[in-house]
Amino acid sequence: MTAIKIKNLSFSYGKKKIFKDFNLKINSGEVTLITGINGVGKSTLLRLMAGVLRPAGGEIIYNENMGRDPRRKIGFISDNPSLYEGLKVSRAIDFHKSVYGLSSYDDALIKRTKIERNQKIKELSMGQRVIFHLSLILSAAPRVLLIDEIIHSIDIYLRGVFLRELIKLLAEQKITVVFVNLNFRDIENMVDRVILLREGETAVDEKIDALKAKVKKVICREPPQGVPVLSCIDYTEQSEFFIYPFREEYREQIAGKVADLDLTAIVSAFIGGEYV
Repeated sequence: MTAIKIKNLSFSYGKKKIFKDFNLKINSGEVTLITGINGVGKSTLLRLMAGVLRPAGGEIIYNENMGRDPRRKIGFISDNPSLYEGLKVSRAIDFHKSVYGLSSYDDALIKRTKIERNQKIKELSMGQRVIFHLSLILSAAPRVLLIDEIIHSIDIYLRGVFLRELIKLLAEQKITVVFVNLNFRDIENMVDRVILLREGETAVDEKIDALKAKVKKVICREPPQGVPVLSCIDYTEQSEFFIYPFREEYREQIAGKVADLDLTAIVSAFIGGEYV
């Protein structure tokens, strides 16, 4: 089942084209990572899906179970959480409840992070703001959660709180989650699918296990012949060559060590290839 379908999307900032006739499907209940070099349009794509930005052309189609106004079922945590800084936490909670027609708000999450209801939002740390924003979003029971690159900028304890809450949410409610370019080691075990954007198009779209099987590192002195080299890192006595797509028969013709990679190394290999 598709949660969000992006069809023939076009978007520009002034004369700078970001997307033209772009197509993508986000599957329900799946955790998707969107990555790529800076400026490729990752955060823009998230904002378009959230309804914060409007496409110049094409359309974004939401699953019918998200209701007449899908934005009410989408939680969006940007790289700069948008909260009314002059409000006290208690007033922000009341405002959120009134907007979403909520009768209650569970404050267990904010209590774990020393957020007081009488504090003003501008007095909260960045990590506390992220946790508070997450607690507000979860109170509205979203079906889709969009998370821009933010949690790597908060301290390790609050990051753990955020991720544990997210894991709980995935286990209990099977919501759809889309991440953009985070600390991959923190989220690797959650990710089902990896999408790499390149020049306004989808260059890679793989299930994470399939991607790990297709990207390998070869450590040797000379470039391996007859295999597709994605990127390389040169050292004094040897080099590391990143192969994609890797085939098992390559092992017999490669004069060097073949190593598996984690998600961080895989994404780095692809992005490194962008700068060659």
